[in-house]
Amino acid sequence: MERSRGLKRVKELLLYSDSEPNEVLIGLCHLICLPLALATDFQNPSYILIAGALGAGGYQLWSALWSGCLSHRLRATQIASIVALATCENLWAEGLLMGSRTGWVLILVFAIWNVIRVTKEKLARKL
Repeated sequence: MERSRGLKRVKELLLYSDSEPNEVLIGLCHLICLPLALATDFQNPSYILIAGALGAGGYQLWSALWSGCLSHRLRATQIASIVALATCENLWAEGLLMGSRTGWVLILVFAIWNVIRVTKEKLARKL
């Protein structure tokens, strides 16, 4: 009985808890950490990915902190997921996806998780 209650609570937290703190964290990671990491970890950093990270991070912070509009938040989480996937792919292609850099995989997981939660929130509000 206790175990099923705990599992139910985990499911509720993962699917229905507030995603905005994660959105802010990922926005900051993309706006600040990712450009710095790309500039220091790569001989020839992808300036397109750096620009994308800056834009995605700024947009995600704006949509979560200032706008609050679900449509903007959903679009921002989707863009953040693409940037996180591109980051992991770039690190993997260069053989750098190891050690502490595997933290970017965690950012990818949280970015996808945010898409799911914001989508669920948007669908719930339409009902």
